[in-house]
Amino acid sequence: MRRTRKRRRRIASPILAGLALCAVAAFSLPGLNRVPIHTVQIHGELHRVTREELQTLIVPFTSWGWLRLPVERLGRRLEELTWVASARVRREWPLAVSIAITERRPVARWGRDALLDESGEAFDPGGPVNRTLPLLHGPEGTEKEVLDRYRAFSARLGARSLAVDELRLDPRGAWRLELRDGPQLRLGADSVDLRLERALVGLDELAGKRGAEIAYLDLRYPNGFAVAWRNPRAAAVRKQAGRSP
Repeated sequence: MRRTRKRRRRIASPILAGLALCAVAAFSLPGLNRVPIHTVQIHGELHRVTREELQTLIVPFTSWGWLRLPVERLGRRLEELTWVASARVRREWPLAVSIAITERRPVARWGRDALLDESGEAFDPGGPVNRTLPLLHGPEGTEKEVLDRYRAFSARLGARSLAVDELRLDPRGAWRLELRDGPQLRLGADSVDLRLERALVGLDELAGKRGAEIAYLDLRYPNGFAVAWRNPRAAAVRKQAGRSP
């Protein structure tokens, strides 16, 4: 019995060694790393990114072959395209490459010519911007902060059927917003949420009193606000008329 086991071990060892050598030889054969890519599959809902620009960028990489394709490098190159938010590249057997593209979705204008995507990243669209998007301003590096504040304001105002048309953060940290079809609200830098609530109370009080003529509410007062009218002369005349017997 012992001799039989020893013989089996002696026979098995050369076989395993031979298989290992064959495997090493096979994977070191010239050109194996250049096994061609048979299929490139692109996934994602694309509206701005064209198939032509993807093809122009991807085709040179396919010459590397399936095994040598630098998937991370290709992903980074794809993310350099203006409208690509993220790109995930992976090999799939047999000899296919899968590329998942997530396109940027603009949610606001930023400054004069840029856009903000959902993550708060500013980018140049390389062409005309959608003027129906809300307009946001702020110092460089505050893009995400301004977008987050816009979302918070929009949620609060939306409950009152009001919408933010423009939001601005100045270098001193003061906030100013324009209501769509409504006045401007100057909220300052401190207690911004409290001042917004005070503005809503003020708008309710003024709604039946020439509300459409309000140019802005200045909330930068400890316990109240100031009102500026779009046509001060007309407002003064109406005020005097209201006092007449």
